[in-house]
Amino acid sequence: MRFLKILSLAAFLALAAMLAADSGGPKDPPKIDVKKDDEKKPEPKIDSHDDTLLRRANIATDGPALVDFLKKRILPESERSEVEQMVRRLGHANYRTRELAMQELIARGISSVDVLRTYSLPPLVKGGSVASFDLELLRRIDRSILSIYERDVGAEVVGAVIRVAADKKSAGLVEALIGYLPFADNDALLDELRFALAKNTLKDGKANAALVSALTDRSALRRATAAEVLARAAYAGHKDAIRTALTDPDPLVRFRTARALAFAQQRDAIPTLIDTLADLPISIAWQAEDFLLNLAATSTAPTVSMGNDKETRAKCKDAWHAWWKAQGDKVDLAKLEETPRLLGRTLVVLLDQNTILELGADNQPRWEIKTVVFPLDAQLLGEDRVLVAEHHANRISERNLRGDVVWQKGVVAPLVAQRLANGNTFVSTDHQFLEFDKNGNETMQINLGGNGLGDRKILKAMKLPNDEIVCLRADARIVRYDKNGKELHSFPVNIGLRLYGGRIHMLPNGRVLVPQNQEGKVLEYDSQGKVIWETSIPSPIAATRLSNGNTLITSMDPNIGAVEVNRAGVHVWSYQHSSNTRVTRATRR
Repeated sequence: MRFLKILSLAAFLALAAMLAADSGGPKDPPKIDVKKDDEKKPEPKIDSHDDTLLRRANIATDGPALVDFLKKRILPESERSEVEQMVRRLGHANYRTRELAMQELIARGISSVDVLRTYSLPPLVKGGSVASFDLELLRRIDRSILSIYERDVGAEVVGAVIRVAADKKSAGLVEALIGYLPFADNDALLDELRFALAKNTLKDGKANAALVSALTDRSALRRATAAEVLARAAYAGHKDAIRTALTDPDPLVRFRTARALAFAQQRDAIPTLIDTLADLPISIAWQAEDFLLNLAATSTAPTVSMGNDKETRAKCKDAWHAWWKAQGDKVDLAKLEETPRLLGRTLVVLLDQNTILELGADNQPRWEIKTVVFPLDAQLLGEDRVLVAEHHANRISERNLRGDVVWQKGVVAPLVAQRLANGNTFVSTDHQFLEFDKNGNETMQINLGGNGLGDRKILKAMKLPNDEIVCLRADARIVRYDKNGKELHSFPVNIGLRLYGGRIHMLPNGRVLVPQNQEGKVLEYDSQGKVIWETSIPSPIAATRLSNGNTLITSMDPNIGAVEVNRAGVHVWSYQHSSNTRVTRATRR
């Protein structure tokens, strides 16, 4: 409520400023000291080098040592039975036996976690003392896993090991990377392993033998990754072996292979990819659907959305097969774009503290700017600039990491600031869409009726790559406009409280994420206004879809801050500021 009151005051001040302005439109704010790029004082040192991270963790940075580090995290198949026996002893009748088994498992470290997680519990026998031992086994499995992770170096350090090792190209590296795949316990590490393998696929023009051998590994994840990497880098030399993966019994292998072959412009792989819609785990199946929706961006995609039940998923699969049969020959696979790699860095806006900062993968600030004025939107530009919509300062500013203003444009009460691919800056107020070139010259102005719009005022907006504009209006509608301001399409949404500022995130497939503040939900609507996904979180204010398929959400509740949830709604990352202030915006790169 405090947020709404502040914005009400802002609206009054904005109206007063507009009435006082000449007819030429909004004026630039008072002249301030804009720092030129040649006025150099040292930028804040950003310690992001992986070598430094490894030294802090006391890990040697030479290639052989890094390969050895990875190998120690892999459980050899020859030792799996031994570890399973240790886990079994966690439920032994003798207390001393249970304690020793737990100590041995913890001492083995991360390599034992896979067995602990996948161990098949013995049948629970009711009566006597057997049941209590089974419960003790469960309890000790959980305690063992927790203790191992508490003692481990953490995913960020492991990611640094993988990246540095990939560049060192030491003997045994590819074998270690492939071996570690089933033991990487999050998507970010799996991505790092794939990128590292891609860097080391070829040697003297030939595919690494260990990678080719992994096509027939007993692990589906190893087979899938090997097929994916080889299809992109060495398809011609291993065509038959790679295409065999299209008939693999595991749908993950078929999907990853088909997707990689699509990027290699092998059109006959698309039907195989479509088939996986019906049998992939739901936590992965969305990737197949998103791929197809992006593939169909220039045509009419099926309106059937994939659900969780078998019947709906089968209908979705059939609809996509019909689409491919009717329109597949018009699809240009050469225009497929790779999913951008996430670096794990999060741009965070602390509205109440007039602060913007960027977190590293360790959730620690890499840099911080404390001189912005009521920032409702922010966008990182390259490595060392940030664009900010400073609502109460009536301006858009571009700043370096010291906070110096290197470019600015006066706009009354801006809600959105978006740097476009052509270098222009798109801006939204509650009643206008504006665009400025790099010199601050206005190249577009669309007025939606001035301050008399009432419930049709703009709450959030975004300019799309095709020059259309999408916005969330106060009348609870998602509206798309063409580049001239003509309304093209709209549908009603449920939003609860009308909270101004920031972007509404429309995905390339036309779906849109809408925070529902009052009911504590984030809803994903398809292009026709049908809710196809939702997740619960108290008082959400902004949501954006990440390239890994997860959703990054910020909340007006300071006890929530920012969270990342996967498709199942499970929180996989979170951040709260040490001062317990609200985190109002967050984006990831």
